[in-house]
Amino acid sequence: MEIQFITDAKGKKTAAIIPFAEWERTEKAKEILEHVYLSEIIAKRRDSKPAINLDNLLKAEGLTRAELES
Repeated sequence: MEIQFITDAKGKKTAAIIPFAEWERTEKAKEILEHVYLSEIIAKRRDSKPAINLDNLLKAEGLTRAELES
């Protein structure tokens, strides 16, 4: 795998160019990690009480249940 760097006038690296296959692999790994992270959050919150109920949240946002259903 060959990585190329783009530098500014002072030689500071400002960007990297990587092969597309490597980018795809990295994106897939990132998606998996995001799912793992979200699963952990859901598991921790599963038994907790909601901080605000749906009706109060809708009222705070100026919405109604009927607007959600339409």
